[in-house]
Amino acid sequence: MARQRRQYAASSIYHVMLRGVNRDAVFLEDEDYEHFLSALDTVKAASGCKVLAYCLMPNHVHLVLRTSDEPIGTVVKRLGVRYVWWFNQKYGRVGHLFQDRFRSKPVESDAYLITLLRYIWDNPVEAGLSRTPDEYRWSSRRLVGGRSSLIDWDALMAILPDSFLDDVAHAAPLDLDARAAARPGRRPRYTGAEVLELVRVVCGTEDSSDFARLDRRRQQRAIRELRTRSVPYEQISAATGLSRAMVIRLQAGNSDLREGVA
Repeated sequence: MARQRRQYAASSIYHVMLRGVNRDAVFLEDEDYEHFLSALDTVKAASGCKVLAYCLMPNHVHLVLRTSDEPIGTVVKRLGVRYVWWFNQKYGRVGHLFQDRFRSKPVESDAYLITLLRYIWDNPVEAGLSRTPDEYRWSSRRLVGGRSSLIDWDALMAILPDSFLDDVAHAAPLDLDARAAARPGRRPRYTGAEVLELVRVVCGTEDSSDFARLDRRRQQRAIRELRTRSVPYEQISAATGLSRAMVIRLQAGNSDLREGVA
């Protein structure tokens, strides 16, 4: 099937999405998130683009960028090459980290931009990584109204209505039940008890103590099986007693690395 032609924005503003290959993590430690943001800052300076918003999730990235002289494809390629080279060097891996072709969607109206910002800033809450959008460390939401060398607030606020900051500050908590109901095709999240039962079925263990006594190879097989069933890393970590970072590394095949580096 032929690739769909990329849409270009008359506004020059894009919602860019980068996802890990096979849903694998693209950030394992705080240093990884920090390096990605540093790479984004470098690419911003080199390309002349403006960064309007971002949210870095464990296995995917949301960016809102406004291009200048360089087209969006060149900007994102610069960023991907810079970060992937560093990540592969750090973790001794080779090959692709992100899915081969990034996704981008033009942002052509103020109303859509506001909806988009709320959507990407709500991601950590929906994933259970924070209680509120502004508590999440790796999102530009927590920087709203402050000073940032990376986020181009002047460019963003020139587009948005004057009431935007007040609306964000007084936004109601995310209603996850209502959001799920609005997307009826979405798979329901596993309960903790369901994940424990899956672990028992996959490897025969009753609790995290039993799982800890398995050899690394059996742990790795179990984790990979759970991931094929789309069990989130956080729930696997809670059920097995392993740190989230160790769960990710075992899935990736780095079973010789020591625990305790979450």
